[in-house]
Amino acid sequence: MSGRKRSEYNIVLLGALGVGKSALTVKYITRRFIMEYDPYIEDIYTKHEDVDGQEFIVNVMDTYEKDDSNSQRYLRWADAFIVVYSITNRPSFETARQYLQKVSEYLRTANKDCPIALVGNKSDLERYRQISKADGQTLSCEYDGIFYECSAAEEYEYVEDIFYGLVHSIQRQRGERSLAYSPLFITEDRHHSMQRNRPRSPRSSTEKKEDKTQNKKNPTSFKLFKNKSFKIFN
Repeated sequence: MSGRKRSEYNIVLLGALGVGKSALTVKYITRRFIMEYDPYIEDIYTKHEDVDGQEFIVNVMDTYEKDDSNSQRYLRWADAFIVVYSITNRPSFETARQYLQKVSEYLRTANKDCPIALVGNKSDLERYRQISKADGQTLSCEYDGIFYECSAAEEYEYVEDIFYGLVHSIQRQRGERSLAYSPLFITEDRHHSMQRNRPRSPRSSTEKKEDKTQNKKNPTSFKLFKNKSFKIFN
C-alpha cells in the first residue's frame, strides 16, 4: 500500500424514500444489487479505489431525512451531490426538484461550487416510466447538473460512471490530476458507451455473475455496512 496521502471525495445521495439511494450506494461499493434494505437509516460508507495507478478514497453518505433533520450535516460535508428519483414515480421527480433547489441555494449562499448529478434510477422498468428522459435532462440543465439514467439492478459500469464522473469533476475544480474519463451515454434502446481510456471489454454471463472485470483496475477495498440490513443478490 502506498505511503502517500490519498485524495478523498465526499459524495452525498439525496432523494425520496424508495428511489434506490441505498441500492445505488451498495452497487457502487460492492458491485451487487440489493432488493431489500432499511430505508430509515443514514450512514457514510468508504471505498478505496486504485484506478490505473491513481489511488483515491470515495466517501458516500446515503441520507435519510426526517422532518426535523438538519440538512447542514450533508451540505457542508459534501464535495458533490447525487440527487436521485425513480423514472416510475412522478412524486419522486418533484422531490428531486426540491433537493436541487435546496442544494443550489446553499451553494450560492455559501459561495461554494460542487458538481451535482441528477439520476433517474430504475431504467430497467421502462414500461412503467412516468418521467421522460427529456424531462430529466431539462431539470438537470436548470441547475447546471450532470444527467444520468441507470438501474441499480443492471450493469455495474453505469452506476460506477456516475461516481467516477463526479470524482472527475471534483478533481478538475481542485486542480488535481483527473481520472482518464469519457462519459457513457444511454440510448433509448439500450446502454451505449463511447470508447474510454479504461476500455470495457465484453464479458460473458459467467464473468458478469462472478463480478469479474476487464478494466485495468486493481481490486478495491471498502468499509462495508455495519448498521444497515441488506438482502444482496449477485
